[in-house]
Amino acid sequence: MRVKTQSVVAFVRRRFSREEAVGLYFTVGLLACAILAGAFMMLADEVFEVRKGPNPVDQLFGVMLTGARTPLLTEIMRDVTAFGDHRFLLLAAPGVIALLVWAGHRVSALLFAGSVLGGFVLEASLKLVFARARPDLWPALVFETSYSFPSGHSTMAAVFFGGLVAVVFHLRKSRVERAIAVVAGATVILMVALSRVYLGAHWATDTAAGILVGLFWVVVYSSGTEYFARRTRAAVPEPERRSHVL
Repeated sequence: MRVKTQSVVAFVRRRFSREEAVGLYFTVGLLACAILAGAFMMLADEVFEVRKGPNPVDQLFGVMLTGARTPLLTEIMRDVTAFGDHRFLLLAAPGVIALLVWAGHRVSALLFAGSVLGGFVLEASLKLVFARARPDLWPALVFETSYSFPSGHSTMAAVFFGGLVAVVFHLRKSRVERAIAVVAGATVILMVALSRVYLGAHWATDTAAGILVGLFWVVVYSSGTEYFARRTRAAVPEPERRSHVL
């Protein structure tokens, strides 16, 4: 037992050493992916169990949010939900990518582009797999023709703004800047998710699943990108590393 304990301690110490920092980052990424995937599978299982009708959570959030409708709040929610719309993303995503490339941050541009494109493909594929109908217990204030699970707006908001947070983590070391990015990104993502339920376009579980899918893909792509970026930096001699912009 003592030998095993010493082996575990030695393994942990190596993981937190400077030489093994790349491996540690990748390990944390895999753990985060496993947690997000597990949460999504549990949620998906619940959706399959009640596929012919909403569950109590969906009913509760739906009644609460649609019952709070006012003309002013509806206009606000329409503006908020646009941050997960494809029309916004088609303009904003290329703009962010171009800005990062122009600034010389090619790895960050690749990270962001991969997150947005991959997230869209994953979300569209899952909609076809689950084929869940849209809510019909209250009037919808927006017209949608695709399936409901997972929420595309919530997924893409998580992918876009989560991707921006990942870029901040990749480029900036300041804890304050990173904390601000996390709070701002999480706020926008949650507001988009709430707006979809408020507008009658989705069940609450649709938006929760969308956030999980989006964050899963951001973690997958950012972990892989960061892993290879750090390995590249470690392999480049110090004088060349200073002149090589990632």
